[in-house]
Amino acid sequence: MAVLNQGVAMLDKYGATGSAKEDILDLITQLTPTETPFLSRIGTSRAYNTYHQWLTDSLTTSGYASGDALTEGASAENYALKDVTRYNNNTQIQDRTFTISGTEEAMSHYGLDSQYAYQLEKAMKELKIKMEKTLLGGGTGNTGAGSDVSARMLRGAMWFTMSAGGATASGAASVSALTESIYNNICQDIYTNGGNPDTTIVNGFNKRRISAFASNNSRFLDMKNNKKLTGVISVYESDFGTQEIVLDRHMSGVNKAITTLGTDLGAGLICEISKFKIAYLRKPFVTPMGIDGDRKQTQILTEYTLESLAPIQQGVLSAFATA
Repeated sequence: MAVLNQGVAMLDKYGATGSAKEDILDLITQLTPTETPFLSRIGTSRAYNTYHQWLTDSLTTSGYASGDALTEGASAENYALKDVTRYNNNTQIQDRTFTISGTEEAMSHYGLDSQYAYQLEKAMKELKIKMEKTLLGGGTGNTGAGSDVSARMLRGAMWFTMSAGGATASGAASVSALTESIYNNICQDIYTNGGNPDTTIVNGFNKRRISAFASNNSRFLDMKNNKKLTGVISVYESDFGTQEIVLDRHMSGVNKAITTLGTDLGAGLICEISKFKIAYLRKPFVTPMGIDGDRKQTQILTEYTLESLAPIQQGVLSAFATA
């Protein structure tokens, strides 16, 4: 509606709302984080069956003790050989499927050129998050081949470490907080078992606890370069190697099958990251399910499992205080 403003006829926003575009940011913001640090760091391998197996071996240490020596002229004597150890895991199928109607795809949307393309991208990110949680988990999986009504499930990194007798530390049912002494003790246990830990994956609270470790938490104000007060540990120098401290929001609450160590609230994985691999039977692929009437359905699917190449040489944190 035209109004008189200081003696001038003018069309202003109060009277012209019919064609005005709403104040909506023309960009879709995805609120769910998509980082998958464990999945992104481990290597890849190939599975050739749903029941995937691999072998590990270790050096024979008997006879290495101080004073082990042969007498002059002694005959050759065999020492006992160790057989290799066979590990196994099931492949697990995971997918994300979505359906878009013809009308929805044809409509104009804020921030989107194509509703279908956007949902496809989002489904890929959601699948990666599912894989991250599954690979980290302490679930026991299942030992059978599965069936039409019972899906195959893989065993995660936490399960392999605990099952093989790897180093563990518990926070006494979420009462005790992670301390530097406990952290170094478990690093020592891993080293004693033959490992060389280089990566620690923890959730937010335990990341803050590690950043508060006294011996490594040098806070300083760099006025010359970035003018920031630094009080964060991304790399921890221990007596048993340099640890990359990785923040993983999916670590907390994903290991509900951990029963031998209490609850999962303070979970963490201390590991040699190269000792884990994801073995694909089928790498992620997109299958258009075809057009069914006035709708289009698409499935993203993958089938994979986890290889833990040295389970006893890893460590698990669990049940530490988270507040």
